[in-house]
Amino acid sequence: MSATGILAAPTDLARGRAVAREAGIVAALTFLHAELGGTLLPAGPSGHAFVPETVARRCDAFGTERRLAEVRVGPDTMVALYVPGAGPGGDDRPAAWSIGLGWVRLGLAERFLAQAAEHLRGRRVQETVTLNLPPVRVLLADAAAGLAEAHALLASGPDATALHRVHRALDEAGRVSLHLFGATGFLADGPGSEIRAAELLGETYGPPARQGES
Repeated sequence: MSATGILAAPTDLARGRAVAREAGIVAALTFLHAELGGTLLPAGPSGHAFVPETVARRCDAFGTERRLAEVRVGPDTMVALYVPGAGPGGDDRPAAWSIGLGWVRLGLAERFLAQAAEHLRGRRVQETVTLNLPPVRVLLADAAAGLAEAHALLASGPDATALHRVHRALDEAGRVSLHLFGATGFLADGPGSEIRAAELLGETYGPPARQGES
């Protein structure tokens, strides 16, 4: 069985932010899925799902899901699936999974930025701590501003248009973090795998852009 977002439940979806910030993407998505019932496979607007393999195994399945790819995130595996027949149900309001995912991605972006700052704190360029270089401080400030915007939009109970803006802001913050990690971010077991997986979440579940949006 599949769902475009999973029926809304009386839960504090914002709690996924703290789980993501402290424990990472797999723990946060597992938490969110359990909070919203823990049985349905959440599919995005195009009928695709991107979840931890452990979550996919627990979902009701009727043999219609098609496994597309596996993505390693540290010691864990996330799977991309296609669910025939899944897609928007005609309701323009974001479902609970979509809202919760926004909070999860915000926590992840905060996690990545904090890790990048700590990484740069231990490096030097001509006797100057890399974290203190003006260009680096500008990048961090811009990313922090994007996170503040995403938080404000999520806290206001976003519609589909606002949620699209949330994902775009978090994509940009993640890319800044990846840039700040330098070559370390592209190692197979480095932080870049989680950053890229977080952006794939936005691509899978984020509302599509409307005319005039970027």
